[in-house]
Amino acid sequence: MSEEQKKRVRRSPEQARQHILSCAEEILIKQGIQAVEVRAVARAASMTDAGINHHFGSLNGLLEALMTEGARKVRQAVENVVADWIESGPDIASLVEAIGKLYRDGYAALAIQLHKSGWQERGTPLLAPVIEPLMAINRNAQTTEKDLKIALASLHLWLAFDPLYGNEFRRSVGLHARNDRAAQLDWWSQSLPRMLT
Repeated sequence: MSEEQKKRVRRSPEQARQHILSCAEEILIKQGIQAVEVRAVARAASMTDAGINHHFGSLNGLLEALMTEGARKVRQAVENVVADWIESGPDIASLVEAIGKLYRDGYAALAIQLHKSGWQERGTPLLAPVIEPLMAINRNAQTTEKDLKIALASLHLWLAFDPLYGNEFRRSVGLHARNDRAAQLDWWSQSLPRMLT
């Protein structure tokens, strides 16, 4: 690192928080949740440990902020998918891929760690924007809104846990661990539309 790079960069508090979160997310994606430590994030952000703690209070505060940022990204992905639906009609596969990618990028382990510590997201349910467009195309009198919510909760659970435990669960029923992930993804993409027809 050059002397010029080592010079302190002046940022507003919000810019500093975003820079720290960006560095923490990069570590999460490349190295996993166990690598997200105050010292590692401080090094990546060219800051001191005290600087990280000043903005987030502790490692747990940083992890909570990182999860909130992940939830924001999922919300944005869901909003983008739903906005596309206005043009072309609901596409379950695009929803599954948008949410699944974030969890595969390290947010699965982070979500599990934070939920075990008691963290809960506040506000509107994450997948709430998906319900209305899907119910609008529902042609199956037997599929209620509650049925759809249960199916989406199951899908969300699979997307969150699959990056961590999916291979083991597939093996438990005789599927080929990695190879059959795509088949399982296709199953979800076909089964939800079937509920509505």
